[in-house]
Amino acid sequence: MKKNHLNKLLAALFAVTLAVGTLAGCGEAKEEAKAPEQKEETVAETAEAAPEAEETTEVKTYRVATEGAYAPFNYIGEDGQPDGFDIAVAKAVDELLPDVEFTYEAVEWSSIFVGLEAERYDLIVSQIMRNPDREAKYLFSEVPYSYDLGSIAFKKGRDDIKTMEDLKGKSVVVGVGSSYANDIETWNADNGNEVIINYGDGDVTKALLEVQEGRSDATLMSPVTGSKIITEQGLDIDFVLRGDQEAIPTYWLFAKNDKNEELIPKVDEALKQLIESGELGKISEEYLGGDYTTLEAVKERIPN
Repeated sequence: MKKNHLNKLLAALFAVTLAVGTLAGCGEAKEEAKAPEQKEETVAETAEAAPEAEETTEVKTYRVATEGAYAPFNYIGEDGQPDGFDIAVAKAVDELLPDVEFTYEAVEWSSIFVGLEAERYDLIVSQIMRNPDREAKYLFSEVPYSYDLGSIAFKKGRDDIKTMEDLKGKSVVVGVGSSYANDIETWNADNGNEVIINYGDGDVTKALLEVQEGRSDATLMSPVTGSKIITEQGLDIDFVLRGDQEAIPTYWLFAKNDKNEELIPKVDEALKQLIESGELGKISEEYLGGDYTTLEAVKERIPN
C-alpha cells in the first residue's frame, strides 16, 4: 500500500513538472513571437524617419565669382585658388549655412557681369557697390559686409589735386563698368562735365602706372588696395582720401532667379551673426589691416 501510494506521488510530481515546463516553453515562445514584431516596428520607424533626415541635410551648391586681381580684397593665393578678404568672408558665411556650399572662381572684371547674366556662376563677391543700373538687373544682399573709403591717387610731387573739384580740366582713369567709373561719371554730369574720363580694364596696378607715366592725371581707388600696390611696386604715387562722401557700403550681388531669392535671406542672417560676434571685424583686421566692416568703424578715417 505504501508502494502504491509512493507510485502515485511520483506520478503526480512528474505531471506537475511536465506542466510547468510546458508553460515555461509557451511563455518563451510568446516572447520570441513578439520580438520580430518589435523589430519590424523599429525598421518601419527608421524608414519613415530617413526621408526627413535627407530633407534637412540637402546641400545646394552656389558658384561664387570674384575678380581675383584686387588684393587684398581678392587675389589668387599660392595654391592657385581665389583668396583674400572677400573669399574669407564667403567661407565664414558658408560655415554658418549647413545646407549651402560655395565654390569659387576668379573672373576678369571686364567679363564678370556678362558671366553672371549667362549663368556661368550664381553670385559675385568682389567689392560690389550698388547703383541704379545694377539694381535693375541683379539682386543684392541687404546687409553690407564692408565699407569703401574713396581716394584720389596722383603722381607724387603734385600739389594741385586735393579734392574732386581739382579734377576739373584733368584726366582720370577708371575701370570700365566699375563702381569708380559710375562714381566719376555721375559726379562729372553733376559738375559741368569738365573731367576727362579714360577707361581701363579695371586693373588697379595698370591704372596707377598710367598715372605715374603721365598718361592720366589721376585715378579713383580704394586706399586699402592702392596703398598695398604702391608699397609693393615702389610706385611714385600719392593719394588723398575723399572728403566729399561718406564711406560707401559694398554688397554681395546675385543673378535674378528663384534659387538666389531663397539664398539671400540666409546670407544676410549669416552676415549679421558675423558682425555681431566680431568675427567679420577680425577677418578685416587680418586681410585689410583694419576694421572696414561697419560704418562706425571707418568714420574716423574720413577727413573732415
